[in-house]
Amino acid sequence: MEVCGRCLREPPGWDSLTCISDYRFPLNTMVHQLKYHGRHWYAGLAAAELAAGIDNPAPVLLPVPMHWKRRFTRRFNHSTLLAKALAAETGGRVETGWLKRTGYRPQQQKLDRKTRLKSPEGSFEITAEVNSGHVGIVDDVVTTGTTVATIARLLKKQHNIQVDIYCICRTP
Repeated sequence: MEVCGRCLREPPGWDSLTCISDYRFPLNTMVHQLKYHGRHWYAGLAAAELAAGIDNPAPVLLPVPMHWKRRFTRRFNHSTLLAKALAAETGGRVETGWLKRTGYRPQQQKLDRKTRLKSPEGSFEITAEVNSGHVGIVDDVVTTGTTVATIARLLKKQHNIQVDIYCICRTP
């Protein structure tokens, strides 16, 4: 497993991160089509590729929750679509009721790195009993890692569990 210098200096809060590739063509286009144009079948294609890179899949997958306002306008949560497709590939189960986004934030793609790094502490809460010792947080893109790190720290603070991150792509 590769570990970057930044992660060595400041551990991110999760145990492992698995992605297909860096955020570049064609994955950036796939993510955009999935999120903004309702190309739901891209979740299945991405999940099949992602599952091939996971050695020890988490039995429980937690999609990054959307704030209700964004969910209302988009009509679906792309992370949930990806989590369901990944669960079908790995034999896991998806729990959409364990996490809740409590704070509304602007779309990450419209923010600069400095603004993205402002911690969303308090933007998430655990809303159900976590009954697994190993979970996977599922999101489309990990850019700064702030969102998934916040969720991972919250889970680890309340429960002594292994937290893995599964995403389509990441920014290097």
